[in-house]
Amino acid sequence: MHVNELLQRPSTLSPEDVQARIGKLTASRMKDAMDFLKNGQESEKRKQYKFDLIAERMTDILVPHFVTPAMQWGIDNEPAAKLAYSKLAGRNIQQAGFIDHPSIEYCGATPDAYVEGRGLLEVKCPTTQVYLKWALAGVVPEEHKPQMALQMLCTGRTWVDFCAHDPRLPDGKRTFIRKFEPADEYLRSIEDTAIKFLKEVEELFEATTASLT
Repeated sequence: MHVNELLQRPSTLSPEDVQARIGKLTASRMKDAMDFLKNGQESEKRKQYKFDLIAERMTDILVPHFVTPAMQWGIDNEPAAKLAYSKLAGRNIQQAGFIDHPSIEYCGATPDAYVEGRGLLEVKCPTTQVYLKWALAGVVPEEHKPQMALQMLCTGRTWVDFCAHDPRLPDGKRTFIRKFEPADEYLRSIEDTAIKFLKEVEELFEATTASLT
């Protein structure tokens, strides 16, 4: 992909992508769908996510979420991170839109980019402290694996390059790349978890709508 195309990719979702993801479990929220307390009970975050999806289905409006300064930093620096990845990895990338899961209803993903050779790209621009922790560990951060796994399941791609980028660091130390190639068992577990979560959403949706009649 040409350098200018990389830098011009919008950091916000297109109107079509916004409409396509309404009421659906998305890869970026897969971790929330898996959030349970140590006692086995679901977290408040998981409960709230279910009601978010119900509200979206009933209103056909995407529930807005507060964007913190750290999140805005990541959005603003995503194009430069993609450019850094393409140069460092030597791979061409293409913009990706929202993709529905081929068989699970109300489930989809928006990869950061397609990568030549059956791959995907997941970009993160965290705080410097977080970046350094990831770089020191030298592996794909555990908290981002569910997101990337669901992206693979939705797109049929076979691997994801995880790319962390921090332009505040010195040249040569700003970009961290690791390939994510999960075992089939892990992918199946993510798929099963998505199905279970969406079944709960459907049951809660039916109970909620019945109470409003």
